[in-house]
Amino acid sequence: MMKRQMWVPVLGVLAALLALTAGRADRKEEGFTLPGYHNADAKFLGSHVITSVEEGIRILDLQGNTIRQYDGLSASWLYVQEEARSPQEETEGADGGYTVAYSNHVNETHILRLTEELELLDDRLVLTTDTLAIDPILIRDGDGWLLTHTCIEGTVNNPDPQGENGVYTVKLYRSDNLEDWEYVTDIISRKHNLEDGDLRLADGKLCYFFEMEQYDKGPSAICVMVSGDGGETWSSPRELLPPVADNEMASCEPTEDGWRLYVSSDYSCVGESYQGASVYYADYTADFEPIRTWCPSDMPDNRSVRLYEVKQTDGALAFLFARNFLTDCDLLLRMLEKESD
Repeated sequence: MMKRQMWVPVLGVLAALLALTAGRADRKEEGFTLPGYHNADAKFLGSHVITSVEEGIRILDLQGNTIRQYDGLSASWLYVQEEARSPQEETEGADGGYTVAYSNHVNETHILRLTEELELLDDRLVLTTDTLAIDPILIRDGDGWLLTHTCIEGTVNNPDPQGENGVYTVKLYRSDNLEDWEYVTDIISRKHNLEDGDLRLADGKLCYFFEMEQYDKGPSAICVMVSGDGGETWSSPRELLPPVADNEMASCEPTEDGWRLYVSSDYSCVGESYQGASVYYADYTADFEPIRTWCPSDMPDNRSVRLYEVKQTDGALAFLFARNFLTDCDLLLRMLEKESD
């Protein structure tokens, strides 16, 4: 499920993550485990975690403690745009903070604005749809913003290989002020589950990454589409990982050599989906030519994973994921100094 702008390492996050593990050399666990949490989505929010539980929003510290809840907000799918200030805002000396896009089961997409201290600035309903809209994505584009969500017409998460899937359509919008949104285009529309989307702006081009699934918990490809004209037109989908397993994308981040993709996948036990999935990574050139694929991650507790997000800061990696999502649905944070290539 959708998490943005090109990754910029955040030193404050690194300090917080390293502080979490300091003095714990004698402990196996680095992070937290919340048994039976049954959350729907989770993302990093600076040096915190934002998650949706029972359609409510909670902010957790890196020990797993709830430090904020916002009454009256209803959310399932979350995406964090960690405030990269626009050139105009930097000139004006505007404060930083967080902007969160979220959607819910009453067909609403909202924009939530928080201060750096996690105080609620604004909760704004920006789009309503006639059908369910999932996986919102929000990124900066110069002085403006781009927003996507995926609308589903017909069957949601068809589980039957012989059944008829609903039509999933990824819609793109543009705004100058986070209030007034102009429809731009449909990035892609298919009778496949289109999920776990993410949008990146790199070298003047927009890259839309997503999972394209044949049927729910069945084989799925990880694909990318590219736009060189600000989102007006898009390339055809290009496969980064073929549909040989159930691949759930967490992130695809720029690297010195190109891109690194993180997924949770039942690649080693096809058919087990989330219950058997582990974390893998794959590296690509800047033009998405594969360098290496299906590399098992060294992440602790790399079993029964549904991966939400991977956060990288100066060589340290933090993994946020559910364990046994379809049954116990624990929420976990685990740390890794770096991947052993």
